Amino acid sequence: MMVLVLLAIWALGLLVLFTDPKRTSTRFASATAFVGGGGFFSAVIDETLFPHMQHYAAQHPSLAAALEICSRLASFICQVGLPYCFLMFAVHSSETFTRTSKRIIQYAALVPPLIMLMITPIYPVLQFNYWIMIAWVIPYFLAACWILVQLYRNEKDPLVKRNRLYTNILIIVPLVFVFTLIYIMRTQNNYDAWRYNSLIVGIQFLLILFISVKYGFLGVKLRVEKRRLDSTLRAMTSGAQIVNHTIKNEVGKISLYADRIDSYAEETNQVALREDVRVLMNSAQHLLDMMNRIQGQLREVALQESVVNPSDVARLVLHDLQPYIDAQHIDVVTELDDALWLKCDAVQLREILTNLCHNSLEAMKTGGTLTLQVFLSKKHLAIAVSDTGVGIAKENLPHVLDPFFSTKKTGQNFGLGLSYCYNAMQKHQGSLEIYSLPGEGTTIFLYFPRKRVVSPESFAAKEALHGENTRIYC
Repeated sequence: MMVLVLLAIWALGLLVLFTDPKRTSTRFASATAFVGGGGFFSAVIDETLFPHMQHYAAQHPSLAAALEICSRLASFICQVGLPYCFLMFAVHSSETFTRTSKRIIQYAALVPPLIMLMITPIYPVLQFNYWIMIAWVIPYFLAACWILVQLYRNEKDPLVKRNRLYTNILIIVPLVFVFTLIYIMRTQNNYDAWRYNSLIVGIQFLLILFISVKYGFLGVKLRVEKRRLDSTLRAMTSGAQIVNHTIKNEVGKISLYADRIDSYAEETNQVALREDVRVLMNSAQHLLDMMNRIQGQLREVALQESVVNPSDVARLVLHDLQPYIDAQHIDVVTELDDALWLKCDAVQLREILTNLCHNSLEAMKTGGTLTLQVFLSKKHLAIAVSDTGVGIAKENLPHVLDPFFSTKKTGQNFGLGLSYCYNAMQKHQGSLEIYSLPGEGTTIFLYFPRKRVVSPESFAAKEALHGENTRIYC
């Protein structure tokens, strides 16, 4: 049993490290799992290895002593290192502290563990003074929890906020029990309560699997959905090209024969026949235009990147849509950050925002509020388009990105707007998230990776070098 628990904890540590190994906070999160597993590693040595090696260990006392030392050290590292790693994970996750402050805290926080190393007998018997332990362990734990909760409360980016919520649930809640069973219970001379930690780890492991599959924790569901949508878009693009080619050929034949009929009708002075031919030719042209529109929105997006101010693009889109906004008596709210610059395809960004704003306006036929936001989070530059319209029904929400899916019963809507937006965001290495409640409205977030954000300082330097033409307004 202890072996399985140990493997589960270290597997979680590897999984967390795999998500973003370059981030210091991720490395400390992984270290929290590995160090926390030290107690179970000690138990595996004492309760699994020793019983199976008694005869061999009796013949090799040095091996038995080495295993005992490993067991005591693993237990010591677990109990002293767990609160330290947890606190460092929280500190390095926060943007409140400067890099220098984080480094100072990181080294200063090592003082209590080093003191415990100096005053604690480790071999042959590990003997902690748990009253001294809880004097610094509990403040470390409470400080880490406070930092993580504040990070969740202050986060504007809903994608990051959701991940922070899951992180807090999956780390803080289990550690409350772990710290209680390891430290507090031992001040009451209960040294066996720690065994319940195996149950806590098992529940935690199952919760992580459940949240990963259902809500996309650690990006599992996101990758599955991305593959499904990408394959669907590729299939639709290929199919549209074939159909478009066929229809063009057939429309060409119709136009050719319609032109002959029109010439004959003109020669024989058949006015009614000429009117019928004109209707036929207009229908053929409409069919051709419709297929070109479909193929245009399904085509492979080719980026032509430049440095743009996304707030300027948002204002331009609102200016273009002003007649519709006025006609529908829509209130517009903007929260734009002019200090943010983005490396992207300005035309594609404008088209994406136009599609999203059109959808919002169509959802607010009787008036409402359209909100555009541009802001920077820890991982993304985010653009949000919100409306107070009819919202999206729960059963339709999983399908709104599918090509040709539409709830609008008009002949002018092919259900390709959001598919195009998704495709364009994927080309920018970004993502698109939809939040909606029927009767309350819809918010769509566009997430561009931070690596695409151009700092004002570097952009100012480029402007000085190349002139004002660097700034692109679309």
